[in-house]
Amino acid sequence: MAQVTRPKDIRIVTIIALILVLLAFPMLFTPSIKRMGDFIPMILGIIITMQFVSLIGIWHMKQWGVQLFIIMFCIRVITFMFLDLYEFRFFFNIFYSVTWIVFFLIHYRKLDANLYNVRWYPC
Repeated sequence: MAQVTRPKDIRIVTIIALILVLLAFPMLFTPSIKRMGDFIPMILGIIITMQFVSLIGIWHMKQWGVQLFIIMFCIRVITFMFLDLYEFRFFFNIFYSVTWIVFFLIHYRKLDANLYNVRWYPC
């Protein structure tokens, strides 16, 4: 397996996306989200966690990271629409997610299709 190097532009975009996902995590603890129901914070927490996992996959130059990011984007938009969360946060999430998806799809061929690294060296 050839070593896949991470271009600088993917590094910058992934770091910015990681920061935005980590800034979305405190949203789970706001009183307005807790008032929506017992399971709503859990569902939103799963969505944010899976977005974080997808960005880690992209950081490691894996195609499954981009695929998971697109899936979680669709689930997040459907969930926000179902909960009537049409706020600035909703439209900002759509804007930056579509921007990142287009950027990641441009670099999709450079990413590794394998699920794991083969560079495991036993002791």
